[in-house]
Amino acid sequence: MKQEKQMPGIDEEAILKPVLTHIKHKLMVLSGKGGVGKSTIAACLAIALAKKGNKVGLLDIDLHGPSIPHLLNIPDILDISPEQKVLPKEIMPNLEVVSMECFMADKDQAVIWRGPLKHAAIRQFIGDVQWGDLDYLVVDSPPGTGDEPLSIAQLIPEAKAIIVTTPQEVALADIRKSITFCHEVDMDIAGIIENMSGFICPHCGKEVDIFKTGGGERTALAFHVEFLGKLPFDLGVVEAGDEGKLIKYMEKEDNPYNKALFEIADRLIQRLKEMEIKPVSLNEIRAKNSYKVTIPLKDGKPAPFLTNCDQIAMVHVKDSQIKKVERISPSQQGPIRPKVFVDLGADLVMAKEMKEKAKYVFYKNKVGVVLDIPDATPEELVEKFIKGELK
Repeated sequence: MKQEKQMPGIDEEAILKPVLTHIKHKLMVLSGKGGVGKSTIAACLAIALAKKGNKVGLLDIDLHGPSIPHLLNIPDILDISPEQKVLPKEIMPNLEVVSMECFMADKDQAVIWRGPLKHAAIRQFIGDVQWGDLDYLVVDSPPGTGDEPLSIAQLIPEAKAIIVTTPQEVALADIRKSITFCHEVDMDIAGIIENMSGFICPHCGKEVDIFKTGGGERTALAFHVEFLGKLPFDLGVVEAGDEGKLIKYMEKEDNPYNKALFEIADRLIQRLKEMEIKPVSLNEIRAKNSYKVTIPLKDGKPAPFLTNCDQIAMVHVKDSQIKKVERISPSQQGPIRPKVFVDLGADLVMAKEMKEKAKYVFYKNKVGVVLDIPDATPEELVEKFIKGELK
């Protein structure tokens, strides 16, 4: 895959939208620290979802220490289509996999890249893979909250996080940072998985708590995050991963680890149904007794982009009449985030253009969106909305 240069002004949404619109659920598996079994869980979760009849893609974006090719015994070379798109490797029915390691000429060579180059590589990597229609895309990111997970948060607006931890306090301290990271980048958390919660004896099959247990569940409760379940420490999983035979190992239906994993997959499927977000009905907003309309302004006119406004017009509507118009100067420096409009109590945001990430944040917070507005005063724009002329 030819490395493209990161150029200013690249429309990342235009590059990625043709790919992402064919993927229903985008999931990023992350952890606050290494050694918690994140990559193994990402692989096993993808296998479980595929076994349930879903079309699944597994994407490994760990540039520095990719584990997925080893865990699943993926060949080094992937095929390229006539359209110069990367063809994922189908390793079992309904499951296709791509890893960045497959494009590294020397697997022993360290990748020494700074953030912008990583971001450009991940953007190109997502856009150049020919996934087709997927029910789930599972992204395995490196541990921590660095460049790679940040790039996914920026490039895939609807991505949801699955956070993996272990019961020890040192891991729980780092998971709290992962939760904070997700809040800061407006990424929804699908849930937390506690790994290595109990040890299954390979001789008698009895489960023993060699570590503490329940810490992940308590953390989820404290931060109001969904707890998806616990997985025991299973030597069989470790050995299967070392040999690249995880798919074969997960055929053992009576295995405690596999049972717990499939239960987690069921909870995840249900959780994602509960988290589905739809655009807010504009007619429902018009029908309200009172509502607030916000419009980003630049030099007194509708701003070209939501993020670069210098004022926000807040128009108060009651009984289909404009009652008050305020002009608010944002207190924060730099680009204006969608959360500013949400915190103002907006029921509707009207703008010329808007990124998909911003629309997602507004819909999640039950805020309506009207785009492609003309150059007009806030009062004129709201009057047009009241009359149903703006949709």
